[in-house]
Amino acid sequence: MDYWRRIRDAVGKETMIIPSAAGAIIHENKILLVRHGLLKKWQIPGGLQEIGESIQQTVQREIKEELGLDLIAGSLIGIYSQPKWTIEFPDESRLQQLIFFFLMEGEISPISIQPDEITAYQFFAPDDIPDEIMDCCKQKVADWIQFQGEVMFR
Repeated sequence: MDYWRRIRDAVGKETMIIPSAAGAIIHENKILLVRHGLLKKWQIPGGLQEIGESIQQTVQREIKEELGLDLIAGSLIGIYSQPKWTIEFPDESRLQQLIFFFLMEGEISPISIQPDEITAYQFFAPDDIPDEIMDCCKQKVADWIQFQGEVMFR
């Protein structure tokens, strides 16, 4: 059973914090967004850290699981922890985010989505980001655009 599920079972719908990671996958100056089936919004691919893995391994595993891509976590773009980005799920449980956002490196081979979690994917130009995107991901996209090597704390 996933670590976060064990924590969720223990705390019920109470707000919890579990480290997570997201990855900017860039192709031809466009960023890859995925549409999450549960939340029904566009977001940057990634997920929650599991016991026994580093935060870099987390983003690499999540991208492999969700998209079938073998990419490496490169530069750290930002760390996001503001309570304003707390996610409320359809069952009314809440997750205050602690996200490490990486620029991913490697060959973007054919994408193969995990259909029980991801319903769609698309590369978007910086000036064409959809309105139905999670607020924290909107900030991450803005940070990717202005990233010059210095980690941003949000």
